[in-house]
Amino acid sequence: MKKDLGRVSRNDSEEIRLSLREVRGELCLELRVYTRSAHHGGTPIPDPEAIVVPVRILPDLCRVLEQSHDRLVKEGLAEKAGEPATLCLGDLQAATPNTHSELGTSVKLPVQCYLLKAPPDTWPAKTLPGHVAGEIRDVTSGGAEVWLPEQFPISTHLAILMRIGEMTFRAQAEVVGAAPHPKDGHYCHNLQWLSLSPQAEAALSKLVAGPR
Repeated sequence: MKKDLGRVSRNDSEEIRLSLREVRGELCLELRVYTRSAHHGGTPIPDPEAIVVPVRILPDLCRVLEQSHDRLVKEGLAEKAGEPATLCLGDLQAATPNTHSELGTSVKLPVQCYLLKAPPDTWPAKTLPGHVAGEIRDVTSGGAEVWLPEQFPISTHLAILMRIGEMTFRAQAEVVGAAPHPKDGHYCHNLQWLSLSPQAEAALSKLVAGPR
């Protein structure tokens, strides 16, 4: 599962996004920088690295951050807190573990997935297949829901290959959620796009903006 909670501007070209995700069965907060790229038409591109903090330590972390801010204010290195800077806050009532992320357009597209990188703690406990075929059932400009006959751990990186109309769609994605049990022999996975070519981005935008 993955749920966007909010975002804040870092500078003119970057923003920090806060999201809730499940990592190895534990709820965590993820802070990731997104950079608006002129090469991708100004679309925010996520940095490959992120800070992931378990929700259970959030009270302690907030306390340390508040104390640090107070100290910086006293030393004249920071301003007093004003109006909240966070934008686009999500609905926390729905922030509970599930196997479906909030995705946009319902589709049924055959997809080929190729293993790019597995989390280091999966080796050699679980040998992952290099290639599997499945079906994408929901898609947005930020990610997709894909059903696969194999279960891939969270943080696995996959190369995605599918057809959208007359175009071959190629992208790289990270598994940010995976169902613990299969349904009809397939596991539900939530993907977040990591890398999209301009052609793939254009095809994806057209697909997402199509009739609902």
